[in-house]
This record gives sequence, C-alpha cells and structure tokens, in this order.
Amino acid sequence: MGEIVPTKASTTDTNEAGNMTDLDDEKLQDLYAWVDEIPLSRAKRNMTRDFSDGVLVAEIVHHFVPKIVDVHNYSPANSTQQKMSNWGTLNRKVFPRIGFNMQEVVVRSVCNSKPGVVEAVLWQLRHKIDLYLRQTNKSDKLSPDGYYGGKEVGSGAGKADKAHGRAGGSKAPKHPPQAPKAPTVHAGTKGTSHVGRVRSINHTNEFSTEFRLLLEEKEQNLLASQETVQILQAKVRRLEQLLQLKDIRIEEQAKRIEQLERRY
Repeated sequence: MGEIVPTKASTTDTNEAGNMTDLDDEKLQDLYAWVDEIPLSRAKRNMTRDFSDGVLVAEIVHHFVPKIVDVHNYSPANSTQQKMSNWGTLNRKVFPRIGFNMQEVVVRSVCNSKPGVVEAVLWQLRHKIDLYLRQTNKSDKLSPDGYYGGKEVGSGAGKADKAHGRAGGSKAPKHPPQAPKAPTVHAGTKGTSHVGRVRSINHTNEFSTEFRLLLEEKEQNLLASQETVQILQAKVRRLEQLLQLKDIRIEEQAKRIEQLERRY
C-alpha cells in the first residue's frame, strides 16, 4: 500500500446534517492509521483523489459489515457523473443501514476532490460503523479479517480498550488474566482453533484476490501478445507477396534478355 498524503487544507468532521467541525492533527493521524490497516483493492496515496469515486469507501464498509454491501456494484470512475452514481448507491442502499447519511453538497464536494472533506466523511463513517457493530453485538465477534471492534486482535489499541472496560467494573478481579482475549475466543483448544480458522479464511481471501488480479494481468498480456502476433503475420504475408512479385519480374526480365540474345 502506498503512503497516504494528507491534504493541505484544514480538515473537518461532518455529520449527517452536513455540519463541519475541525479535525486536529491527532485525529487525522489516527484516521490514516485506521485506513492503512484495512486491505483495499488499490494503493492509497492521496485521500482526496483516491476516495473520490466511493469505491474504496464501499470496500471499507464491506470489510467490517460484508453483508450489507456488494463491492461489485461500484466501478472506478474519473467522471463526476459516475462518481455521483457510486455515492448515490451507497447513500441509498448502504449508509442508512448503519445510521449514516451524506447530504448532496457533501457528496459533490467529495466527487470534486475538495481537500479535507473525505477525511471528515471517513471519520464520521468510522464512528457509525463502530456504533453499528456495538448495537448489533458484532463488536464481540471476530470479523472475517481477524479484527475485534474495528481493531486487530492483539493490537495495542485493542488491549487498551479491553483494559478500560475491566477497570469500569465495581470490583477488580483478584487474579487478572495474563493476556487479554477477544470475548468470542474462549480458553482452550476450541478458541485457538477458531482464531486459526478465521485467519486462514482471511489469508485465503487475500490469496484469491491476488490470484484473480494476477490472472487478469496475464490475460491482458496474452491478448496483447496475440495482437502482436497477428500484426507480424500480416507483415509476413505482405512480404511473401512482394517476393512473389519480384520473382515474376525477374523471370520476365530473364526471358527478355534471352530473346535479345537470340536476335543478336
């Protein structure tokens, strides 16, 4: 993945009503780190440009809540019309299911690559995804990519969140566990086996995606090679025709020379 280049303009946070509040540098760095943890179909180098067509946003939602979005419905686009169409589909079919909404003026600003707007949208979207997962009790389950509550299992952030949750209880445990575990991963071999299956599925999905992209690239190369072969074959046929014409002319000239020699 490429390094994300933050926009120079001041970045703002936007809610469903389209209100804007400043995002400070700490929030921006946290947002960029969160985006970098999510496997996407193309490199992320410039937030304003790379997210303007809505495709990567659809992939982010699919990463956490795969059942509510079909990433195949969103096509990479350069035209504003197609970008608006992608965002319109998200706004009608996907965002309402997680309690999120974007005003048309915000959508148009994102499509026109207005600096700072997409960061604000992603910040609010991240909040809505986390809230949706908590409300549906899915934050207590591992996602298909081995994440817990939007954070990777075993990461420092995940440990801090869980430690905070234990501290909020009325009575501290006498013997705190040696290492925090995700709620769905129970002690014993069954929990370990479940985590192994989840990570195995993740690696299989990533391998399938990479294999598909590699196969498409090979197919394109094959088509290009076939086209080159056809062009070369046409040139060969043309050269063969020219050689035949030259042979005919040489033969005619030889006959004329022979006739002239007989006369003299």
